[in-house]
Amino acid sequence: MIKLFLVFIFLISGCSVTVRDISYTKQDERLHVKCESPIYTILRYCSTNKAYSNLVQTGSKVKITNLETGKGITIAVYRDNNINGVCVPDKYSSLLGKAPAKAKLEILRCGIDGITTCPPYIRGYASWYGEPYHGRYSSYGQVYDMYGFYVASRDLPLGTLLRVKNLKNGKEVEVKVIDRGPLKPERILDLSYAAAQRLDMLKEGVVEVEAKVLRCGE
Repeated sequence: MIKLFLVFIFLISGCSVTVRDISYTKQDERLHVKCESPIYTILRYCSTNKAYSNLVQTGSKVKITNLETGKGITIAVYRDNNINGVCVPDKYSSLLGKAPAKAKLEILRCGIDGITTCPPYIRGYASWYGEPYHGRYSSYGQVYDMYGFYVASRDLPLGTLLRVKNLKNGKEVEVKVIDRGPLKPERILDLSYAAAQRLDMLKEGVVEVEAKVLRCGE
């Protein structure tokens, strides 16, 4: 009987499987983005081709109402912490009326694709990207700089901050999610050139990583 028990234990231990894909925790342990609505602020016009605000998740679909004229528009608004209130391209002045003015922002969709939660940790394989994406606009609404500390993710809200660890050498880097990717489904993150250099993974190209969510969204 003892021999049979030992054989049983050996078979169980020999069949153990290590899961290397992205791992999420229970739903009630997930982190949530801040997406309040409505928001009362100041409307201004700016000479840009996108609307920006320091108050919403980047890419959010927002109904903006000028409270002094009663006029409104629905537009995608991107995150910029240097903007105080909401700044709308001046081509919309005929639709909204005179500004600066008091305004109400109603969030119709939180973020660019409605993703509003993060797991505390993720684990899987990461790659990196540089050229030819350097200098192109990212999904976040800013230009991608391969020498900045950024990362692309399919599943995390844009603006999320991560601390990524290379599990092979223990090196770490903090990065901001500004794009969607990687294109290959077996990978969970696509790091900027500078972030990959910090992790000492440029030569290998693809490494196993663990990432801690420092901030969900923004």
